[in-house]
Amino acid sequence: MSGWGAYFLGMNYPLRFILFGGILVGASFFLKNYSKLSNFHKPTYIMGLLYLFIALWILSIFGNYGDMQSWYEVKQYELFQWGLLFGLVAVGAIYYGLKQDDYTSRSFGITFLFINLYTKYFEYFWNGTHKAIFFLILAISFWFIGQRAEKIWNLEFLKKEKQMDDKNE
Repeated sequence: MSGWGAYFLGMNYPLRFILFGGILVGASFFLKNYSKLSNFHKPTYIMGLLYLFIALWILSIFGNYGDMQSWYEVKQYELFQWGLLFGLVAVGAIYYGLKQDDYTSRSFGITFLFINLYTKYFEYFWNGTHKAIFFLILAISFWFIGQRAEKIWNLEFLKKEKQMDDKNE
């Protein structure tokens, strides 16, 4: 149907992999309900999320274009809707992970939300910002995120340590 071109039903490879990743995530919940197939739930779920988010990331950068020449002619703001879709799916994964206490979904959502934000930062501010200021802002953001992450990890470590002490008593 594609004539061996980049498109199949009007979709390039990243757009097809978004559908494939979504199907895998859906299939993983189907597998969870059957005892004989329940061992396949977690790997299918993780691979589905990985396909979904990496395809969304690539789509947010390149859009639904089949060749590089078409992509070079596109203005950056024309790809904004794909970045917005990527961000919304990441926030949805975080929300689902928090509501269902699903560490995997929450982790994927947080990781890929930051990947989306930093990718957009590079796309929109690389050419217009002096490089020293650009990297200063980048360094400050990494420091801030690292500081917050360290506090969260230390709290989790103290929580686990307290649980171990309670079990030993």
